Order: sequence, then C-alpha cells, then structure tokens
Amino acid sequence: MKEAVLFDLDGVLLDSMPYHCKAWQQVFARLGVDVQPEEIYSREGTRTAELARALVKNHGLELDEEAILHLIDEKSKVYNAISRAELMPGAVDLLEELKRRGLLTAIVTSTFRENLEKILPPEFLRQFEAIVTGEDVSIGKPHPRPYLLAAERLEKEPARCVAVENAPLGVKSAHAAGMPCVAITSTQSAEKLREADWIFADLREFLDNLNQVLLHE
Repeated sequence: MKEAVLFDLDGVLLDSMPYHCKAWQQVFARLGVDVQPEEIYSREGTRTAELARALVKNHGLELDEEAILHLIDEKSKVYNAISRAELMPGAVDLLEELKRRGLLTAIVTSTFRENLEKILPPEFLRQFEAIVTGEDVSIGKPHPRPYLLAAERLEKEPARCVAVENAPLGVKSAHAAGMPCVAITSTQSAEKLREADWIFADLREFLDNLNQVLLHE
C-alpha cells in the first residue's frame, strides 16, 4: 500500500501551462524571437532558469546572466498579469479522498514559493504536508533530487510514494527517485508519457483508478 502521493503543480494540480507558454512567448517576442509551444512543453518540469537558458541558447541569443535573470523576472510579471489558471478538474475531490484514506501529500514543483502561495487557494495549500519548490534544490527535474527531498520531508521511503506528473522530464525524475509515476495527459500525449506506470486523461480518471495505483507493489 502506498503511503504518500506527490504532485507536480503546473498541468497537474493547476491549469496553468497555457499561461506560462503565452508569457514566455511574449517576453521573447520583445527580443524578436518566435518561441513555439512545444519548446516549452518539452522542457516542462525543469527549473525556470534552466528553461530560460535553453530558449536563449536555442534561438542564438547572446544574453549574459543578468539579462537572463531580467528575462525571467519579466516573464513572471507577464504570467501574473495574464494568468487565469484554476485548479484542475478533480483536484479537490482527489485530495479529499487521499486525506480520508490517511495518505500524506506533497507538491514538487519548479515554481517559486512566492508564486505558489499566490496562485493556490490557502485552504487547498494547507492540505499538503510537504512542499518542494525550485528554490529548495540546486538541481531540478529530471534529476531525482526534488522528489527525494519531498520523500525525506514526509519521512517516507520513495517506494512507498507515488508521483503525479504531466511531462516526460517529471516522469524521469520520479523514476530516478525510485517512485512509480502516474502521468496526466493535460499537455503531452500518451505516447510522449509512455514511460509512466499509469497514464490517465485527468485527475478524475486517476481518482476512479485510485485503488489500482495505491495497491501496486
């Protein structure tokens, strides 16, 4: 029996990825660069600075670290201005059921803690016993460290945890940490998420199949 469920944030608990994508596109458009959505979705889960550096490099821009940090700050401002992200369908019901069963829960995200606290309802956020953000680790997904740190904070063995992701890099991170992984096809196709142990269309389908996941050994 699994004892904890660890959730990615963007595209899993929160319908925020379209707004992140638009924000990146807007700030790079100011530099004359046309960023395609797949460039962002394919790197989803990496830390913000790593994504920014990758986009800068791939488009042949010559920006120093100070300029990249400014770019990240501008992206954050645009995102906060345009975002209308809401909790994913089924998120509240799933958390309630996990709590009813006595499982621990955590959020494992590359998002900054300040932004996390702005975008999630306080009563929803309080249900998580541990939160790992991009500021808590020196290396992000697909490295296992974010998920290992969350397991440490929950005082659970990784094998007793289940990760919930929506991106290939996140699935790799969970597996590298020794955790089975549920994938939600909110931003990526089932084919791109094929390395996950279970693939569901959304959190409601995950809830319908909860026993199958939690009883897996």
